[in-house]
Amino acid sequence: MRRLISAIILFFGFSIGNVISASPLDQSADSAYTAGDFSLATSLYEKELKESGSSATLYYNLGNCYYRLGKMAKAVIAYERSLRLDPSNSSAKANLDFVNSKLVDIKGYEGSFISRTFSDITSLMSANAWGWFSLILFCLIVAATALYLFSGNVRLRKTGFFGGGIICILFIFSIVFAFNARNMMTAKNKGVVSVPSSILSTSPRHPQNRTEEAMLLHEGARVTILDSIASPTDSLKTMWYDVAFDNDHRAWINSADVEII
Repeated sequence: MRRLISAIILFFGFSIGNVISASPLDQSADSAYTAGDFSLATSLYEKELKESGSSATLYYNLGNCYYRLGKMAKAVIAYERSLRLDPSNSSAKANLDFVNSKLVDIKGYEGSFISRTFSDITSLMSANAWGWFSLILFCLIVAATALYLFSGNVRLRKTGFFGGGIICILFIFSIVFAFNARNMMTAKNKGVVSVPSSILSTSPRHPQNRTEEAMLLHEGARVTILDSIASPTDSLKTMWYDVAFDNDHRAWINSADVEII
């Protein structure tokens, strides 16, 4: 029992100790946005990010600026980064869905139904929120155990036993979701096409002919990076990413055409 408690304390210390605190927005950036000077607002929000660090609110506002400027890829990246820090940001989610609806490329299904469901549940809360939820469940497990061991009432002992068992299962899932949420927040395997259009290749090099052209992706398309390699036929050793657009489309893209989320 002592080892379990020590492991829980270590986990929560690691998860909760990395809370991302949002810096106050610079009033001049807000004023510039309100006045319609989106270029100035963008530069001020970017400066705020460099000086104050990552913030879900700043990325959200930056996404709004990029969209107003017609920079769709930048807008997608900003909203995605905002949601990584705060998955519960419904405004960022709504704006991201709206921007995605304006993109040229229509994405099919990614992953299996189970993996998508798991990701959707994980995205309901941030890693820290899942951590706090797990801590609450752990306290309930301790209370249910005490009720079972020390209560003289048979009905209360049954409640403690069966209730504690159910809570224990939820606790295990919450721990898994917390770690998965943290992995999603720090993952570097998601990217967005940052150029007007990019021709993907069947091999890690520029297509030599039409048969080597795998597909065409446009600005704002979100891809999953599966592998990377320097082109063996390029003297500059250009880096190429093996990417999946959805379950049916996978090819190689020049790393210069992609910005990592």
